[in-house]
Amino acid sequence: MADSRKTNSLKALTTSPHARPWLAVVAEIPASVLAHAVWGSTPMAAVGMTLASGALTAATWWAGKETKPARRAHATISTAAGTAYLTAAAFTNPVGPVQLSLLAMGGATLAASWNVRKTLRTNPDGTAAATEATETGLLAKSLGKARLALRGEPKVEPNKVTAPYKITAPGELTNEEIGRRAQHIATELGISPTALRVVSDPDNAAFGQFVLVPEDMLVDGAPWPGPSAPGGSIIDPVVVGIYEDGDPEQFWFPADPSPKGDRNATHFLAAGMNGSGKSAGMTLAIVEALTRYDGIVWACDPSKGMQTFGPLLPYLDWVEMSQTGGEEMIDALSQVITARADELGRHGFKNWTPAAFKQLDMPYMVVWIEEAAKFFRNGTEMEGLVMEARSAGISVIISLQRPSSTSMPTDVREQLGGVLCFGVKGGTTADMALPDDVRDAGARPEAWENRKRGYNYLVAPGVDEERYAMKARTFAPPTDEEIERVLAAAPKTPAGPTTTAAAGQAYANRTRYDGAATAAADSPTPEAVSMGTEQTDARAEQLLERQINRDITDALGDDEDQADEMVLNSVDPDREINQVNTLWTFAKEEPKTPGRELSPEQAMAELLALLDEQRAAGAAFVGPKTFRPHYGKGNRLDRSRQWVSAQLNELADEGVHLEETEEPGTFRLLTPELAPA
Repeated sequence: MADSRKTNSLKALTTSPHARPWLAVVAEIPASVLAHAVWGSTPMAAVGMTLASGALTAATWWAGKETKPARRAHATISTAAGTAYLTAAAFTNPVGPVQLSLLAMGGATLAASWNVRKTLRTNPDGTAAATEATETGLLAKSLGKARLALRGEPKVEPNKVTAPYKITAPGELTNEEIGRRAQHIATELGISPTALRVVSDPDNAAFGQFVLVPEDMLVDGAPWPGPSAPGGSIIDPVVVGIYEDGDPEQFWFPADPSPKGDRNATHFLAAGMNGSGKSAGMTLAIVEALTRYDGIVWACDPSKGMQTFGPLLPYLDWVEMSQTGGEEMIDALSQVITARADELGRHGFKNWTPAAFKQLDMPYMVVWIEEAAKFFRNGTEMEGLVMEARSAGISVIISLQRPSSTSMPTDVREQLGGVLCFGVKGGTTADMALPDDVRDAGARPEAWENRKRGYNYLVAPGVDEERYAMKARTFAPPTDEEIERVLAAAPKTPAGPTTTAAAGQAYANRTRYDGAATAAADSPTPEAVSMGTEQTDARAEQLLERQINRDITDALGDDEDQADEMVLNSVDPDREINQVNTLWTFAKEEPKTPGRELSPEQAMAELLALLDEQRAAGAAFVGPKTFRPHYGKGNRLDRSRQWVSAQLNELADEGVHLEETEEPGTFRLLTPELAPA
């Protein structure tokens, strides 16, 4: 036991940072005695030790170039004093009274000065870590080695610390790499990964700053304060929540109408998994738009229509809650965009402005497409819609859970300049939703998934880019009664003659609702009865007929008589028919064996059976291409590739049969656990 205590005491003495300077002073005595015994009578040894002392002092000055000037000077002076005493004592008398007195007084002074320095760097509030980082290089563990240093004192505010840094190893480290290591940095600092942001300096690629917010101020959220600009213009910002620093979370739909304005009109992607608060957050944005005197909203949701729209129904200019109805709306929009753009152009408007509303009776349009993945998977084309709508005074909100290439075309995704990204499942989905630089700056929506309803990141023109990676939270969802009370007092804006005429018969026959009381009772007007299969088929046929007629008109022109005359005049009735020299015969299609038609439940059962077969074969990963032989009518799955992709994504979300991987379109095959009997 005694030996153990002795060992522990010796270990504590030798490892203590306060004891080290004193141990160095004491070590001067045996070192000088030994040097005197070996080289005391050799003049050349004295010259060699003098040169060695100078070289060691110079090396200390060179090695301290990355530290503060005061620390560099302190270390250099200490080294010079120690080596000078060793040389002098070795060639005089190392145990003489003068030498030992000099060592005792000078050595004690130097050792004590290092103890004082160490004590002043100790701070119970945690600033010692920042000082240490400043002097020895920042975050050496998470970045591999000391390639980063602070370039100024951290700015400490209530619940916020801003630490400017500089990259001290050019070519070995970039701001993007620092952002990708944000989670490792947060681990080293002992904070939440969403509490750290990395902000690059736009003027100097070697500079940046860490922004740390240790305490999550959004935990309790904030109640909805009501519309931000009731009766105002849609040109004013739309406010949907608050940032972690308490500032309002806001964005804009139209372009900035001022002559020097550089903000464009914007389409938005709203992404987030089930339960993340996506629909509730977008409802706040729609309520904001509906309270403006110069804005209208078209909306469709083929999945949760009544749940999503509820109290909004009487105030939406056009709303559809079926797949067919939504496709009719999207088809009509292609005509509306052309008509509105032409009308604006004829009157000298490059973009929609409030003046265009007053002069042309043309309100700004917000088109909200909820559960948009269903439309994309069924082949509904929206590329032209999002490419051309902005200049016509239309913003489109594409809302879905996972913006993967199997859920929406990449051409559509490229046109969505704004993003509201709520909690998502996994870093792969976050990479799809947010720009690379925002992810590099520390945006981590996968950190909370759907456990923090309403948390989101906002990226949009007009928003300060430093806020792109700052988390925000939408206001607490208002009650239906609160929404109805606000919208009942809001302006009722008609679509205007240009929009109405261009939308045609589909708009004239749209489903309509009477007043807030009717909508709240889930009782639409007689015109809003739910469609049966026959009505759905009839609407689909009408839509197809309108599309065919438009294609014919585009090909032949608007004047049917002139088109017929062109066709007739191109034929000479007196010309003889050329003699047929070769008789063509066409191969006849082999009769197909009638394939079976599977119900949705049967198709899903077949897909699960195929997954079991893959497990039995020892497969670790699967994807849509795995089941290519079983696509199509009459085959085993009796479904398209798009259906298979959608079902695999849903199974991955459930996390029972499949799990997402970092490679899009590839899933890890899981073995479902049996429930206990």
